[in-house]
Amino acid sequence: MAERPAPVTIPARPAPPRRPAVEISPREIGLLVDRFYANVREDARLGPLFEERLSGKWDIHLERMNRFWRSVLLHSGEYSGQPVVKHNGLPDLEEEDFRLWLKLFESTTAELFAPPTAEPIVVIARRIARSLWLARFGTPFNRAPDWLN
Repeated sequence: MAERPAPVTIPARPAPPRRPAVEISPREIGLLVDRFYANVREDARLGPLFEERLSGKWDIHLERMNRFWRSVLLHSGEYSGQPVVKHNGLPDLEEEDFRLWLKLFESTTAELFAPPTAEPIVVIARRIARSLWLARFGTPFNRAPDWLN
């Protein structure tokens, strides 16, 4: 039996460190998450939709969302989860709910931060909303609505 050649190892350069997507502190992210979800809870449509799933679990959800947004905005790497699976598991979620979520997120962000901070956060939130919308409602025959662009 012939000897197998040793596997070839190709050295790779380490990835350059990732810079935060926006200049924002973990404390400010916490403020955004807390204020946004307080606004969600007051919304006539989104409040009951979220409450149905999160009653008695809001603290857990808020901590998860803090980890998510720190991972997204600061590249902290601390979030692990399956947002598409979670959102697709909501039986009453409608297309218009994404527009409401985004509008509320944008207004909350604008209340808390000056445009140089708010604008990149909103761009990222739109990208996330678009991805979740496409996973839930997209087909080869339709495209995301204009308000998600």
